[in-house]
Amino acid sequence: MTDLELALSYAPILHMDSAETIPLRAVGYTVFRAPSVSASFPKRRIDPGTGTVIEYAFYFDYDVEHMYDLEHIWVFVGPDFALLDAQGSYHGKYLNLLLPGFPGTVPPDKDHVHAFCQPGKHAFLAAGEMTRLYPGWASCCTRAGGPVLVGNPFQAAFSPTGRDLFVPTESDNQNSIRWLSGHLSFTPSLRFTEQPLDASL
Repeated sequence: MTDLELALSYAPILHMDSAETIPLRAVGYTVFRAPSVSASFPKRRIDPGTGTVIEYAFYFDYDVEHMYDLEHIWVFVGPDFALLDAQGSYHGKYLNLLLPGFPGTVPPDKDHVHAFCQPGKHAFLAAGEMTRLYPGWASCCTRAGGPVLVGNPFQAAFSPTGRDLFVPTESDNQNSIRWLSGHLSFTPSLRFTEQPLDASL
């Protein structure tokens, strides 16, 4: 099985808030068969043991509070290709997605884990109602807070030239906050609809 076939075989099923204004733009993946460090999630060390870990990186152009948003889901697969575990990124940390019997969770569909996307912020949770655990879960969808870039991907540390490619000014921040608030703000419904992944993203 190729890496792409493996990634498609275990691709998560996302549940998005029906009022969400920011579509998913792209999905990348990395297949880990030996211990290594994630290239896109700072300081996350992946240890697949005797199996495999598939890291899915979900790219959104924005969240309501800032530009550029990258979230992750990790799917753990045993040496016999059985689904073992799954975790989703949550504001710089990661949480379990497989919580059998927990209210509001959806069991995997064959080998496809269900993950609920936090409205406006895109962190991943095991159930939609868990969104309410986040302080300001509704207000973060209705007003932008900035700065325009969080974990600036254009800074020197990530640049092939070794120099900053773009550093936003305070004016950039204020203009972006006004645009995000004016064009993308919404009231979350906490009614979620499925968005299965496919090779077109």
